[in-house]
Amino acid sequence: MTQVQVEQSTNAQDSPAEQKLVPVGESIKYRRRAQQAENKAQQLEQELNDLKSQVERRNAELAVAEAQRDEARLQVATVENQRLAERMFIEAGVVDLEAASLLLSKRVDLSEHLDGETLARSVEQLLLDKPFLARRASPLPPATASARPERPGTFAQLAQAADRAARTGDRHDVAEYLRLRRQGASAARHAGGR
Repeated sequence: MTQVQVEQSTNAQDSPAEQKLVPVGESIKYRRRAQQAENKAQQLEQELNDLKSQVERRNAELAVAEAQRDEARLQVATVENQRLAERMFIEAGVVDLEAASLLLSKRVDLSEHLDGETLARSVEQLLLDKPFLARRASPLPPATASARPERPGTFAQLAQAADRAARTGDRHDVAEYLRLRRQGASAARHAGGR
């Protein structure tokens, strides 16, 4: 080797050795600082992970709350539309509200926001398509009405009805007696007024 190469290799060996030599006290101090920094970094990382999990949990809770809110809004809209439809059915003289409501729900989605005009058109169309839902004026009395005589009861009929009601005490007999009595009183008033 040449002299220059030997000097360069000696200088190269001296400089790393000089750089590695650090006093022991400072080395311990640097080591502690490094360990504290590592511990602090781990703590901060743990806190970050905890905060991330809290954010995820809160986001999940928020999503559930928003879903519940949307479901409640849907239910409110449905109930409001059903009530409005029922009012329209009552005004139209519908006999069976439940059947009419079920038929309307097959035609229109009551859970959507509907304005009154749209719902009114749907109710009107339903009643046109299903006329049996609406009450019709009938000259015949309803099936549960009792048959009434055309002329008011005579005194003999009234006496018989009073006797039968007193004897049996049956409420139907008493009601018949009172009906005959009312008819007789109203006939007497009409006859006396002529």
